[in-house]
Amino acid sequence: MRAWLWLMAGAAAEVGWIAGLRFSTTAIEWAATVIAAAASVGLALGATRDLPATTVYTLFVGLGAFGAMALQVAFLDTALSPAAYGFMVFLIVCVIGLKRTGGHA
Repeated sequence: MRAWLWLMAGAAAEVGWIAGLRFSTTAIEWAATVIAAAASVGLALGATRDLPATTVYTLFVGLGAFGAMALQVAFLDTALSPAAYGFMVFLIVCVIGLKRTGGHA
């Protein structure tokens, strides 16, 4: 269970630094972006203590991509096609499938 907390926090940090790249304008905001980037990597590495690195990487990238797309829809008024929503659902189904078949996590 601990690995999933590391992964979720890492994905949140991933979305944070992605947003920081888009919106940072001051030195403090850029510093926060760098800290979020370092935190996302550190948290992903923490998850490798309990899960295989390939599983961690796949889930980390998938959750980060889902979070970045959700950020765009929620805060940037980005319109998505029905197919894009379908792929987002499919991505989450795949993440859940990896969780359920992942063995010792």
